[in-house]
Amino acid sequence: MELIKIYNGSMVDARELHQKIVVEAKGGQKGEQFNHWIKRMLTYDFILGEDYLTVGYNYKGEIIEENGVAKFSHSDNQRVSKRDYYLTLDCAKQIAMIQNNDKGRAVRKYFIEAEKTLSVLKQSKRFEAFLKLETAKDRLQQNVINLGGSHEDYLQIDLSGRKILFNGSPIADEELPILTLKGRDFATELTNEALREGGQTIEGAEEINKQQHKTIREAIVKGTGKKPEDLPKDEKIKRLGDNS
Repeated sequence: MELIKIYNGSMVDARELHQKIVVEAKGGQKGEQFNHWIKRMLTYDFILGEDYLTVGYNYKGEIIEENGVAKFSHSDNQRVSKRDYYLTLDCAKQIAMIQNNDKGRAVRKYFIEAEKTLSVLKQSKRFEAFLKLETAKDRLQQNVINLGGSHEDYLQIDLSGRKILFNGSPIADEELPILTLKGRDFATELTNEALREGGQTIEGAEEINKQQHKTIREAIVKGTGKKPEDLPKDEKIKRLGDNS
């Protein structure tokens, strides 16, 4: 059972951690507000860029700051309206311990077990390729949001690429062999690079992603003599905390 989500096998959203070990520990009451809590937690000698990362957004939800450094933006408002914090597993584990309550102890124990699982999984090249793809997909989602799109737009753009790669019948990333995992990662990163150049629309982003996946499909067929959808599926990759 997933107690708290671990992103890309290594990071924890501080807001989700606060919800679990502060708000829920108070029986559903608010407890200490997140902004005050996280600033107090980070005074325990945690280092920006090593123990945690920050992302700042303007009122439109556009990223205008990363780790305290302002980013170029087309926005007409450069003021940070919201700042998210992403903690390493070790940092999150220590913060959970500091809470000194049952919720904090349970979450810390969960993180310890997750680290053991991750240590085993990282020995798999296929799992490593899966994590790289997940990271590329996270970047694609943020690039879509920066274009003024939504989470649903990102899902549609990602799905359209998968349909092209597998000739209309997309296969879940968790079941892909290492070759198509790496192909998906490469196609997604090529799309990200095109979107970073700017001047694109949501419709244009979808077409770019489809074209990149088409290129990868053609490369796989040419290199292996097999279509991506005909490559044997592998054992489903379990996410951390998923015991099903």
